[in-house]
Amino acid sequence: MTYTRIKTINGRQYKFFVTAKRVNGKVQQKVLKYLGPVNPVYKIGQKRGKSNASIYVRNLSETDKFELKKAVHSPISFVRDRARIILFSSQGYFSKPIANLIGCDRRKVRAVIKIFNKKGIHALVRGKAKGAIPKFDKTKKTIILMHFSQKPAKFNYHFTTWTLPRLRKHLIDYKIVDSISIETVRQILDEAGTKLKKSKRWQYSPDKEFDKKNKQ
Repeated sequence: MTYTRIKTINGRQYKFFVTAKRVNGKVQQKVLKYLGPVNPVYKIGQKRGKSNASIYVRNLSETDKFELKKAVHSPISFVRDRARIILFSSQGYFSKPIANLIGCDRRKVRAVIKIFNKKGIHALVRGKAKGAIPKFDKTKKTIILMHFSQKPAKFNYHFTTWTLPRLRKHLIDYKIVDSISIETVRQILDEAGTKLKKSKRWQYSPDKEFDKKNKQ
């Protein structure tokens, strides 16, 4: 036997399609399908908040209009696109149609409008990109130059003059830097106006591995 059963859960009534059969004098029920609440509550869609509202540029002055119309013909795409976005917005276009006309993302359109409303015509000027943090600051370069100013013998080296590869290896071995290229070593020396001294005579040592060491 199958029938519809109503069950109360946490104060609310729900309908189930169940089947029942008698086994050893007892009735056993089995739920076949959930049919939903007895009194369903349908939520009305919420209105969009202000964050999703369309935004427009502020009222344009005559100077703004003149500069924007001139910027539309700029050879720089960054300036040209921003000027077009602002002018389209001043004509009452929504962000999505402007994005389709310009060929960009709607978020970019909204961002340009916000920047213009804050900065005015200066929104057409591209901001300077933040430069990368230099790996070797003034203090680090000073330490490198201090080591270069010392004679290799002070560090118990067999050679008497620095070369770029020797100085690079020394800086790494002495934990002055974690890593550094030979070109960077050269640039640091050039900036300080220093030059490597070249040996004017052949060097000789009774050390059997002198030739090998001298190439380092």
